[in-house]
Amino acid sequence: MKRVVTLYRVSTKGQGDKQDDIPMQRRECMDFIERQKDWQFTAEFMEKGVSGYKVSVSKRDAIQEIRTLAEKKKFDVLLVFMFDRLGRREDETPFLVQWFIEHGIEVWSTREGQQRLDNRVDKLMNFMRYWQAGGESEKTSMRVKAAHTQMTADGIWRGGVAPFGYKLVHKGRIGKKNRPLYDLEIDEITGPIVQEVFDLICHQGYGIQRAANFLNDKYPDLGKTWTGQTIRSMVRNPIYIGRLHMNDTLSEPQEYLRLVSDETQRFADYALTRRIPQKYMEQRNAENEALPEDATTKVSVYGATLLSGILYCAHCGHRLVGSYCTKQLATHAYHRPIYRCYNGSIKAKMCDGQTVYSAKKIEDAVLEVVQHYFQNISRTVDAVWREQVKIQLRSKLGTLIKQAQTELTKLEKQQTNLKQEVVKSLSGESLFDPQMLKSLLDENEAAIAAAQKKIEQYQNDREKEAERINYLAEQYRQIVDWAEEFGAANNDTKKMILARIIEKITVDRNYHITMTFFITENDFREKAMESAPEMEIVEAEDGILRSCSAFAG
Repeated sequence: MKRVVTLYRVSTKGQGDKQDDIPMQRRECMDFIERQKDWQFTAEFMEKGVSGYKVSVSKRDAIQEIRTLAEKKKFDVLLVFMFDRLGRREDETPFLVQWFIEHGIEVWSTREGQQRLDNRVDKLMNFMRYWQAGGESEKTSMRVKAAHTQMTADGIWRGGVAPFGYKLVHKGRIGKKNRPLYDLEIDEITGPIVQEVFDLICHQGYGIQRAANFLNDKYPDLGKTWTGQTIRSMVRNPIYIGRLHMNDTLSEPQEYLRLVSDETQRFADYALTRRIPQKYMEQRNAENEALPEDATTKVSVYGATLLSGILYCAHCGHRLVGSYCTKQLATHAYHRPIYRCYNGSIKAKMCDGQTVYSAKKIEDAVLEVVQHYFQNISRTVDAVWREQVKIQLRSKLGTLIKQAQTELTKLEKQQTNLKQEVVKSLSGESLFDPQMLKSLLDENEAAIAAAQKKIEQYQNDREKEAERINYLAEQYRQIVDWAEEFGAANNDTKKMILARIIEKITVDRNYHITMTFFITENDFREKAMESAPEMEIVEAEDGILRSCSAFAG
């Protein structure tokens, strides 16, 4: 009797768990064995959720066990439902079949019979079978990928585990075999926690590890352990601004899924990338002594931190680091906040600036200019101004579009008349030459195309202007909110507000300070919105907004 080993394989776990693919393959194989007079069933192997195209033979445990048995001469026949159950890789599976045959194992399929390698034609057919199976897998992969890409672009949830902050709900969609399909919805419990994470980073100056520790302490019953990498991945996940994604494909914002604004997510990512490098934190930690429970370094208690991350040395371009100087007095120790340039202290990078800058002098100068900045923005850009600009833009571009449409209507009417005249000319009823009419028609069609292009351009311009005005309005609203909050805010909140309005501050050895704002008063006036402009603050026309360079020593 020939000893038979059977192999059953399905490509997805769903096929093995919920469908009848494996039982069907087993039944076919058992019926086939019974029809053979000299075959005896010995053992069976199953592979659930193993792709015969994506997974290499070397990583398939069942195949490796069967090869071990073949080397030990434990069976004589390997039986599968169809040969593609052995695999679909043309660079591996034909040689796997050849290996079994060379080791004295007959390879059979219940539907395709025995695979022989008696001559070159058999070898060619063996290769062609798996070359064709590999091509079918590639086509299936492309179809599935294209379908998933289209679903993502259309804002449809493709399935899987719901991201933190969301839950899966059945809203009526039914898939193949009448299976319910689920959609995302904001979770009432975890959704606010996501918003809290962004608030910690954007408004309270938390880093990823500090935020993770905070959440682990505050929400121990969630069954979730927060890590710094979890926070970083959350900040960068576009799902929280309502955009589904797959590889490089992003959907349009789905407002019912939005937990934070686009601006909040951009700034959260920006804030994390601008944090002080780890080597400086290690240097600070080396100075630690007995610290208060809520402090991690002496700098957080005594040192300068308000401008950390946005303050640079004007001489070498290196970022200044907040620190402190200690002076031992007769009765107590006095700690003076400072900003330090380490290039200056070690004479690196040809830095000829100071090693230490007084934090009080710099921060007082910056805060005074920021107060004037808020006053100027609030005074210049008010709600009345924004509404007037909207009305003006709509009126101007609307008039141009209306004029162009009137011109187009006129040209289309002329085209109709010319076509009627051509018909008359062909029947001899017109006094005009057909060639001349053709020339007039060509000119008319060119004029219509130009008019249509002009209308399209005006409409695009109007949409762009509307986007710019809306962006300005949003910027104005945020700046007004920050202006109202800034005076009474704590140090961490002030730090985050400054980071959102100031791109960079430089200071030289004479305490001449240059500030680069993301958006300035002139940007509102000029409606220049397409990029965050760099603007050195100079003497304003009304004398209110002064340059920081006026504050020296």
